[in-house]
Amino acid sequence: MSDDTKILVRNARDQDIPAVAEIDAEAFSPYGTAEKPETFQLRLTAFPHGFIILVADNEIAAYGCSEKWLTEREPSLDENPMTTHQADGRIFCITAMAVKMKYQDRGYGLLILDKLMEIAHKEGCRKIVLETTHAQDLYLKRGFKTVQSRTERGISLDVMSLDIESYGSKA
Repeated sequence: MSDDTKILVRNARDQDIPAVAEIDAEAFSPYGTAEKPETFQLRLTAFPHGFIILVADNEIAAYGCSEKWLTEREPSLDENPMTTHQADGRIFCITAMAVKMKYQDRGYGLLILDKLMEIAHKEGCRKIVLETTHAQDLYLKRGFKTVQSRTERGISLDVMSLDIESYGSKA
């Protein structure tokens, strides 16, 4: 990461959704796992505190969004967070996370992941779950373990989790 690049991680806003959907399409269309822009809008509505973006050089370079669940289960693509998110849930699901291609390999993915882990900890969650097609190495760097491999829409996905108590506080 160069010293002259100014970066900011902040909560997402309604006007950020088109850029988030564009990053998601760029990152996940090759895998067949891009989600609908409406899904991101619903995630922002359901859990605004759990939806963050990273701004670099005055443009949205990365995002991460999440939900809280009452019980641990497998995530699914384009689920309606208005029914799946539970404010008193203790399972933190990272529903989507991506870095715009031109900003990759600068550590932004880990910055987003660390911030989401901090949010999960502050929200009192005990476990973080997610699924990924190709970013297993990123999550392994923070102690996540693959708990299952599955297929959705013909795509191979790894379900990964992290017990927050064993990770400790990163706040």
